[in-house]
Amino acid sequence: MIVGLTGGIGCGKSTLAQLFRELNVPVIDSDQITRELVAPGQPALKAIVQHFGESILNQDGSLNRSKLRSLIFQSASERLWLESLLHPLAKEEILRLREKILAGHYSEQHSHNYIIVEIPLLIETHFEHAVDRILVVDCDESLQIERVAARDGVPHTAIQDILKTQANRSDRLAKANDVVVNDGSLEDLKSKVNALHRHYHELNN
Repeated sequence: MIVGLTGGIGCGKSTLAQLFRELNVPVIDSDQITRELVAPGQPALKAIVQHFGESILNQDGSLNRSKLRSLIFQSASERLWLESLLHPLAKEEILRLREKILAGHYSEQHSHNYIIVEIPLLIETHFEHAVDRILVVDCDESLQIERVAARDGVPHTAIQDILKTQANRSDRLAKANDVVVNDGSLEDLKSKVNALHRHYHELNN
C-alpha cells in the first residue's frame, strides 16, 4: 500500500515522515528527489541556468535556492515554468523508487507492509493516481505561519504568498483518507502516528 503524505507549509510533514521512519516504514521524500534533480551536472539544473541565467548559481556552481524561490514566488509564470520542468521528473523518480521498494530492493530493516511518499504538492500536482491513500497533516493557518516564521526567519507576508500557491486547506482535507491534526506536543503526534501505523497494517492484512 502506498500512502501519500501531504499538508501545507509548516504543518509538520517532515516531522510526521521522520516518525514513520522510526517505525521502520520506508519513506520516499520528494523534496530530497527534487534537490538531487537540480544538483550540479544534472540536466534539470542546466535547463534552469539556461532559463534564468548564470546569476541563479552560487559561486561553487550549485543552485541558489533562496534566489530561485524569490523569483518564482514573484512571478506565477516563472513558477509554472519551473514546475513543468521538475514535477514530471520528480514523479518519474518517485514511481521508480516505489517499484524498487515494492520489489523488495530496499532494506531488510524496513517493514514493507506499506510505504510513505512525502509529497508537499500532492494535490497541486495531481499525484493522487499514484497512491492508495492520502494522509494529510493539518493545523490552523495562523499556526503554520508562526512555525515557518520561527523556522526560516521570513516575514509573515512572504509565508502568506507561499500559502496562496498551495491547495487551500478545505480542498486538501476533502481529498484526505486520513488526517493528523498537528497542534499539540511531539508525544501527542507520536501517539497519532502509532495509531495510524497499526491501522495501515490492519488494512493490508
